[in-house]
Amino acid sequence: MKHFALAAVAALGFSALATPANAAIFAWDVEYTGWWEEEGGGSISGTFSAREEDALDGIVSIDEMLSWIWNWSGNSVVPAFSIASSGAGTTDFDPSFYVNGTPNQPIGLDLVDLDGLDQGFFTSASGNEVLDLQALLVISYADDGTEFLATGNSSSTLGAIAVSDPTPVPEPATLLGLLALVGAGAATLQRQKQAV
Repeated sequence: MKHFALAAVAALGFSALATPANAAIFAWDVEYTGWWEEEGGGSISGTFSAREEDALDGIVSIDEMLSWIWNWSGNSVVPAFSIASSGAGTTDFDPSFYVNGTPNQPIGLDLVDLDGLDQGFFTSASGNEVLDLQALLVISYADDGTEFLATGNSSSTLGAIAVSDPTPVPEPATLLGLLALVGAGAATLQRQKQAV
């Protein structure tokens, strides 16, 4: 009986994780690599989340993002930093990304926007860190106002912007439900043990 109860709790737990409550939320990982090789290297990685229905058109725009974070790896020119919505980061130029396999591309040196989307401008709460994903600019300001700037080469043959397949994000209610199931299962097993 003990093993049956444990198996039931495990099955319910996996079911809860696999089936998000209400509207499904997904996350996409983004990687900017190969653009800053002429300025000491470096890359930008990020993640944003949105509801499934908001991505059905193949695009997730800033007003559809539930959360976002961007991480600059750092190089010999600009030190590493992160900018996140949870840290009161702000945006400009309505950042948007293709999530359906259509290539996301930076603006060219001729200022032609090849993909028709602006990947936008992200600024930290302090204003000391800036990522212009459309123009491939990475900026950091020291406390004394000194500017550190890394400019990506939009014509680089090594440059790539990779967007991952969507990953389901369990909603808080789902996680709480899972914890409740595990707790109930543990209590059941304890009662059975005491009854033996």
